[in-house]
Amino acid sequence: MAAKIILSPRQNSFKFSDRVLSLDTPSTIGRSGGKVPSASDNAIFDSKVLSKSHAVLLCGESSIYIIDTGSSNGTFVNNIRLSKAGKESAPTEVFTGDILKFGSEVEDKNKKVIQKPVVAKITIFKEDRVDTRERTPTSILFRPSESQEDVTMVGEIDESPLSRESMVLLKEKLLEMQKGMEFLSYKENDYIELQQLAEEEAETICELEKENYKLRHALKNIENKIALEKSKYMQLAEYEAETICNLEKENYKLIDSLNTAEETIKNEREKNRALQDASKTEMEILQNSLHEAVAEVDLKNKSLAEAQHLLDETKKNVLNLEKENLNLNSQDFKLLDAPESDYDLLVKAELNTLTESRRPSEANRDENETDALASNSINIQAENMKGNKTEINSTRQDLTLLMIIAWISFMVGYLIEDVLYY
Repeated sequence: MAAKIILSPRQNSFKFSDRVLSLDTPSTIGRSGGKVPSASDNAIFDSKVLSKSHAVLLCGESSIYIIDTGSSNGTFVNNIRLSKAGKESAPTEVFTGDILKFGSEVEDKNKKVIQKPVVAKITIFKEDRVDTRERTPTSILFRPSESQEDVTMVGEIDESPLSRESMVLLKEKLLEMQKGMEFLSYKENDYIELQQLAEEEAETICELEKENYKLRHALKNIENKIALEKSKYMQLAEYEAETICNLEKENYKLIDSLNTAEETIKNEREKNRALQDASKTEMEILQNSLHEAVAEVDLKNKSLAEAQHLLDETKKNVLNLEKENLNLNSQDFKLLDAPESDYDLLVKAELNTLTESRRPSEANRDENETDALASNSINIQAENMKGNKTEINSTRQDLTLLMIIAWISFMVGYLIEDVLYY
């Protein structure tokens, strides 16, 4: 479908001449400065409030659509913005008489001027005829016909020769004025309802303002509390940081003390190990010494037992000697009463009896010698007794005492020799 559109400038718009666009291919609206300059057959403008690729006009099967391609300052149809900044809009159908605005007023603070947007009225031609289709009044993009200012502009145009395009524009404006009158008559009945609705909205706005004040006051209180809590938190954080620092210092000291203690324990273990080794060695030496001492004690006990045995035998021998002494005493009395011939016989018999009763075993040579000495002493005493019977009584006790002393001396010498040997 062959379609054309005319973009005509409006009041408070960036200055430009009418643009006639062919929509055989989509037509881009944007800012000049690239390879395509601004011309009457394109939609490129020298306005700074437009993006390089601001919007696109394209032709569908039976309708004309406009798309905001993500401009910064927006694209408006009858003062309704199509999308948010930087976001591409959905295709929106446009009709003859719609007011298109590209961009918004921006104040240039450096040059102290206001950069105006491009505001244009669109007229759609299909097969060289104006498309008279109208937007439904219930549409959010619907707008009434032009103001009285537009009628004045048309009156001024009537006094000059009109071109075909101007005639078309004049007819369009007349149609729009007619539509506007119809719209005003249609909306006149709704004026009271709108006024009531406005009053209700005003009351609602008042209530909302009160709630907003309360919310601001509450928000201020919350902010104060947050600031107070933040101050407390900062103080607590500083205290915790100081505590952590002190704990780290204490930890360092404890680690140092622990290392020192471990080193001391290690040294003490080594000393303990050395002491254990020395103790083990000393124990072995003491055990050996103890075994030796026990063995020596056993030997001494054995020697003492033998000495005790010898002492017992000595006591027995002493008792025997005392008995023999008694016998001798009795025999002495007999000898004193007997004659000399009988006396010799009795002495010899007594010597033989004494020799046989006192004879020791071959293993004890020292005792034999003692007995021999005792026998010799007895013989000597007997011979003396032959010469002097009166001396027998005086020497009898000396002989007995001598024999006892000789026997005790022999036993004591024997015990001393054994003790010195061990």
